Amino acid sequence: MQSIRALKLLPVWVSPDHLVSTARIILSGHNLRTMAVIEDGQIVGVVSQDSLVNEADFAEVRVAMLEPKVVLDGDLSVREAADLFVRENVDFAPVAFEGRYLGMINSNMLLRELGRSWDPLTGLSWSDQLREWGVENLKRGNEVTILFIDLDDFGHYNKRYGHIVGDHVLKRVAAMLLESVDRDRDVLVRYGGDEFAIGTLRERSEAEIFAAVLKRKVHEIFVGETEEGVDFTIGMHGGKRSKERENIHFAATLDNLINLASKDCIAQKTAKTVMAQRDLSVVAAVSVEEKKPEAAAGIKVVSVFADDHTSNSLTQVIISVGDAVVSGVSARMGKSVIESIALATAKALERRYPERPLQINDIHLTQAQDGRRMVTVSAQVTADGKAVPVGGVMTVENDLYTDVANATLQAFQQSAPTSNR
Repeated sequence: MQSIRALKLLPVWVSPDHLVSTARIILSGHNLRTMAVIEDGQIVGVVSQDSLVNEADFAEVRVAMLEPKVVLDGDLSVREAADLFVRENVDFAPVAFEGRYLGMINSNMLLRELGRSWDPLTGLSWSDQLREWGVENLKRGNEVTILFIDLDDFGHYNKRYGHIVGDHVLKRVAAMLLESVDRDRDVLVRYGGDEFAIGTLRERSEAEIFAAVLKRKVHEIFVGETEEGVDFTIGMHGGKRSKERENIHFAATLDNLINLASKDCIAQKTAKTVMAQRDLSVVAAVSVEEKKPEAAAGIKVVSVFADDHTSNSLTQVIISVGDAVVSGVSARMGKSVIESIALATAKALERRYPERPLQINDIHLTQAQDGRRMVTVSAQVTADGKAVPVGGVMTVENDLYTDVANATLQAFQQSAPTSNR
């Protein structure tokens, strides 16, 4: 939420020895009810239309001057200033920043600004707070991860039960999310109609587990007379930078993180649709207590979506582990399509096995003397703080894209504990 010094304040003031008539003219001319009284560069009081009403025009302002209950620091957020107004029971206060008077602020100004940046239905801030929080943390060198949350089939609740129930769903979900976040390292906002977003400073592996916890908690929310369940989809991006940022545009970087998390959320919804059409169940939330990965040998490629003609397209790989289905997305951003497929496969694997992230180092497509094509993936898996080199090789049969994903799975399988192979 923006600071109060960013608001349109008028630095209009009078001195104690100005005439009351002068103060009245200034207040009326600027359509103000209050202004500061300044002497030797310092705020010594305030005058208002009410405090001047019984004073003679030729009297000095000092006779009508009031002592301000508070002087606000311009760096306070609108929410912090509003809280202070309530706590101190004031309707107006002067604002100063670094010793300079900026103007007067009143309760109506704060209420208007809160209405723009705060959602009265859920009690959450809108997306501007996420952007300000994200930019501030990027400037500090912190790694930021964005969780983009979209309610599934929200229109269904409005159509079946009416907008009152739909609003109730939004409030219940917002309350659950608010109870779940850690305010020291997370920020939660309402992003749109049925969308929420969380910015977090958690490490990527912990953010993955946090997302799984949220998925489990939302299943505890029921609405309507039939107590119909609620669900949402979470997209994620960020938290994986391996080197310091240099000469970057922080606001653009934050917007890119939000955009990619949103696209990942769309990809996750696509994965649900694909698997529903194949009559497979959607994965349940990963248990927080789960410490050991399941047998990697049960991993299969379900589908690969890739565009070889557009250099900035998104690549999506959907895999299954038993009855569980997960999806990974990679933005090509100039990378080759096979590299993008390997990266998307690695991301899908990390969603299922966050404790064993797979890092793609290299990928090659070669042709043997007999004409057969081979795809080779070189990578490393980090487990228990140790990086283990792994690799996968597949003969390209009918579908290059699927074989690239399978070679990536093969590399990952090499890191599975012996007892689980």
